[in-house]
Amino acid sequence: MPPVLVAVRAALAGGPVAAGSPPDPWHAWLLVALARQVDRQRWLVRVQRTHLPEDTSEDTGEGEVPGMPGWRFCFHGDGLCLTAPDGEMIDVDDHGDGGLTIDPYFFAQRMRSLRDPGLPEERLRAFLPTADAMVAVIRELTAEGLLVPGRGGHVFRVLPELEESAGALASIDFSDAERRARWAEHLGDLELLAVERPSAEAEARGAAQRAAYKRYLLARIAREATARAFIDPLEAVLAPAEFVDACAGLIDAAVNATSGHAIERLDAHPDYPVCPAVSRLLARADPAVHHPYAVHAAARYLLRRGIERDRAAEVALAFARVRVVAGYKGNPFLGELALLLLEHAPQHALDALRRALRSSTPAVRTDVAGALAALGQPWCVRELLLALGDASTFEASASVRAALSWIGSDEARAALLRWTQTHVLRVTEGPGYGWEEVQEANAEAFLAHEIKARRAWADAVRPAIDPDFDRVVWG
Repeated sequence: MPPVLVAVRAALAGGPVAAGSPPDPWHAWLLVALARQVDRQRWLVRVQRTHLPEDTSEDTGEGEVPGMPGWRFCFHGDGLCLTAPDGEMIDVDDHGDGGLTIDPYFFAQRMRSLRDPGLPEERLRAFLPTADAMVAVIRELTAEGLLVPGRGGHVFRVLPELEESAGALASIDFSDAERRARWAEHLGDLELLAVERPSAEAEARGAAQRAAYKRYLLARIAREATARAFIDPLEAVLAPAEFVDACAGLIDAAVNATSGHAIERLDAHPDYPVCPAVSRLLARADPAVHHPYAVHAAARYLLRRGIERDRAAEVALAFARVRVVAGYKGNPFLGELALLLLEHAPQHALDALRRALRSSTPAVRTDVAGALAALGQPWCVRELLLALGDASTFEASASVRAALSWIGSDEARAALLRWTQTHVLRVTEGPGYGWEEVQEANAEAFLAHEIKARRAWADAVRPAIDPDFDRVVWG
């Protein structure tokens, strides 16, 4: 039997600590948390059977769970999600096994939604703080035979022994200090043990565990398949200069999602040493080859720090001019690049902003329409009105109309009335809704969400933007 399962079994039975090297605590706590997840999923299935009407289905959507004040249900496809009054989200697809099959992303979502996690979940989140990290380690344990792969590729079940112990593991009261210490010792969590049973020896063992954990993370960012998932956990354990060096290796390796995420994490620390690899990435980025995500992150990093501003703006502009990114119908980062240019290189921004408002990608239109609505300057209204005049369908104009409606000026209201009186919403015949109808129904909610997200940005950049920005003649 694998040492980690021996340790969990011994801890549950209250027996002596197993001889030999202790298990990796991030693996051990994950297995315990997964077994406790099984118990929670079984509970969801019972709630569905006893509290929701038999004819409840995806078509009935969502609502309050009868007899459970504050709880809400939401059906989606083959799944049911229950949300607790405190925000806990339990999401389970129906695999016909009473809740035994676990979706790794649903599990990670629940872990992160817990406001008052139990000890296993608390320690798991300390070691693996993001959903990507949890999912990556779940895949690792599946490959090692510690989890049972299910149908569909990504779902899985815990081993039969842990399924049988799920209820017992879920019922443990970890508020008892001695019990916490005993479980920490069994599962090899020497850092936690040093807290529960402090001593010089315990602190030394805890330090050794922290060093082992660091080596574990460094080994995984060295693998292309897992590098991105382990950047965030590594950020919490490395000194600033060490983290910059670790990210530099990822940034120099490729222009991809991993290097883009590494730059974003560096960008979150303006007090950290500057990473020269960011400039090197921009120097080799090719608009005809590379996805714009990492380039946007790199340009933003340099522009915010006042480093190579002209070249950063030039590269951002080159990627904003790309009409179609490989794998997409348009340029998914056009809006973000346009707003970055507006903030840091406004002389290059207007054309990109105009193309973004007319983009074939709805999210791009919403990004920029929301940002202009949040800014609320006269030029923003004029640009939205121009975009509305160029739109020929309800779908293409949905975000622009929502932004003008939110601004609510007399000119905006008059333009909206004229436009809606001369255009027809395409309505699907028969059951169901067409894409244009879906866009129309959700446009205001999507726009409101974007405005809320952009409000702090708009307040920060507004003083530096000319109210008549669209009429400024750049020298």
